[in-house]
Amino acid sequence: MSSVQSQQEQLSQSDPSPSPNSCSSFELIDMDAGSLYEPVSPHWFYCKIIDSKETWIPFNSEDSQQLEEAYSSGKDCNGRVVPTDGGRYDVHLGERMRYAVYWDELASEVRRCTWFYKGDKDNKYVPYSESFSQVLE
Repeated sequence: MSSVQSQQEQLSQSDPSPSPNSCSSFELIDMDAGSLYEPVSPHWFYCKIIDSKETWIPFNSEDSQQLEEAYSSGKDCNGRVVPTDGGRYDVHLGERMRYAVYWDELASEVRRCTWFYKGDKDNKYVPYSESFSQVLE
């Protein structure tokens, strides 16, 4: 008998029960769900008026992370300025406003976002206000 045939026979005769180290689906259900929870990571958005309609645009990941770090630092946000978009805009954290640095442009509102909604006529999700998001949480 060849070694391949003997290996195949051993596999077909092996015990189909799971190994003692594997988790059954029932064991997974019994796990503490609290250990699986991860808090939502906020993302920062700014509002731009396009065709006389508010459009919420996300900051890139790096800028959003810098804004979140400045917000979470425990220091007073009033007077705190975070440069974004390669230094072309400054976000005044306490005011929640974004200002162009090198040219004249209307200031735009900034939000720290964790909750979103989509209206009947909207094709994108819109962030809830920060105060309403706190109520939801």
